[in-house]
Amino acid sequence: MTDGAERFLLTVSAVFDAAHRIRDAGGRCERLHGHSWRLEATFGGDLGPSGMVRDFLDLEREMERRVVATLDHSDLNDIFENPTTELICRWIWERLAPLGVVEVRLWETPSFSVTCRGGGGG
Repeated sequence: MTDGAERFLLTVSAVFDAAHRIRDAGGRCERLHGHSWRLEATFGGDLGPSGMVRDFLDLEREMERRVVATLDHSDLNDIFENPTTELICRWIWERLAPLGVVEVRLWETPSFSVTCRGGGGG
């Protein structure tokens, strides 16, 4: 049936509301404004003896604890010097790295998102 060589990707989503101001952005993004952010984090792993890679609910709880609890209903400028979507996405990556994250996608609006794979460096 299978040789056990497949690698699985599990994606967990969360939403949070937060405001920010972007320094040196030009225009209205420099004024305080808010978004309903959508976070998608993908975790990699091998199929375990139970037929699962990881428990979705465990990952969801960890995302809430490590990320959403800090960001939800916050002024992101209190957390980040310049809270661009890219820098927030990298911060999320770093918080989820111990869980085996392989990709973080952060939606600022339904039309605009940033994806971070790997260490998030440039």
